[in-house]
Parts: sequence; C-alpha cells; structure tokens
Amino acid sequence: MTTTNVQNNVKARMSSTMNKSALQPDMNKHLYKTLLRTQQGFTLLEMAVVLVVLGLLLGGILMPLSTQMEKKDRDDTQKVLQDIHDALIGYAMANGRLPCPDTNGDGITDMGATCSNVQGTIPWVDLGVGKEDAWGQPFTYSVTGNFADTTDGTGCGTATAGVSFSLCSIADIDILDAAAGNPVANQIPAIVIAHGSNWATTTSADENENTDTDTVFVDRRPSMNAAPTFDDQVIWISSNILKTKLVSAGRLP
Repeated sequence: MTTTNVQNNVKARMSSTMNKSALQPDMNKHLYKTLLRTQQGFTLLEMAVVLVVLGLLLGGILMPLSTQMEKKDRDDTQKVLQDIHDALIGYAMANGRLPCPDTNGDGITDMGATCSNVQGTIPWVDLGVGKEDAWGQPFTYSVTGNFADTTDGTGCGTATAGVSFSLCSIADIDILDAAAGNPVANQIPAIVIAHGSNWATTTSADENENTDTDTVFVDRRPSMNAAPTFDDQVIWISSNILKTKLVSAGRLP
C-alpha cells in the first residue's frame, strides 16, 4: 500500500469518528427528553380529562343501578302486598270477619270483644305473610271495626251467624288521590300501606295522610321529583269483592 493510500484511509476513519461524535449530543438530548416525558406521566390537563371521563362513566353506571335497585324493592314489596290482600280475603272467608290490627308488634291480632284498635300493623303471624316491606318497615293496616269484631252483623238487615258484617253493611275508610283531593275509592273495609324508602324523612302532606289515625288515606302515582312527594304503595279490600267472596263461600246468603 502506498503512503498516499494509507493517509487517505486514516483521514476517512477520522472523518467518520468526528461525524459520530457530532451526532452523539443530539441523540443524547433526544433520549433525555423522551425519558423525561415518560417519568413526568400525564399533564394536569390530561389528568383532568381522564377524571371527567371517569366521572361520566361512573354516573352513567350508578344512576341506572340505583333506579334498578329501587324498582326491585318496589316490586318485592308489591308482591308481599298482594299476598297480604289474598290472605285478608282468605281470613275473612274462614273466620267470617277481617282480622284486627296487631298493635304490639308480635304479629298477632289484638282485640277484645270488639275491634277497638282499628289501626296498627298487619297481623303477619295470623295471616302467614311477610312482616316487613323491602325497607325493613312493618306494613300499616287499618280496618273498619264492625267488619272485624265478633258481633254478628252491623245492625242493618238480618245478621248472619258467625259473620261480623252483612251485605248491607257500610265500611268507613275513604281513599283520595291527594290530601283533601278527589275520591279514589269509598267505603273500604280494610287498607294496607308500605311507606317506601323515605318513610323516616318525609314531609309530604300526601304521605302524612297515610300515617295519621283517621280513616282517610291517599293513593296516587309515585313521584319523588315534585312536591308533594309520594312513594307509598297501597292496597285495599273492596267491600263488594269481600262480600262476593263470602257469598261464594256460603258464609253470606
């Protein structure tokens, strides 16, 4: 190899080395920036966007879930109310009268010679039904006294032995569509109420009508968005149906 060739090779290698050395700082700087961004993670703006999205997702999940749970509680309570309705009819057919309310919480009918305590809770032991609604509260039960006592008949027409009311007997419970509202049903012998999820905090005039001790009650569509709120669930025994059932059973002529 000539001296000239050797010199040229040396120059080429030195040039390549110098070019690599010149690029090294730029590569190091780019690598540093990449690592720095990785270590820093999300910016505050990115975190805010993520939190907003998560909030919307959780809200969309939890609100339907609470609605579904409320519906399930109401459906479960309605099933128990229907059982109570059927049990009251069956009790009257078997005993010739409706049961008096339970007034001491033992689930057993409380009465003397007459049914003087006409409002209390369902005698769930005697009826063989559920004790409480889906919110753990006993069912309110109100009955017309002379449809639940041990005296034959109510003084109208001819009394039938072993039956506390007659075909001509008139019950005294009235149901309205609001406090001081329009009639929904009149002369009802018995009514049962589940007071809903807001039983402990309600200030609704319509719901309060279902907790006083008179013979007027309210039943209407549930509403928790506009005053007066209402989430009570109500069933009652129709006087006409009750009498028809006892006629069919041979208890009334």
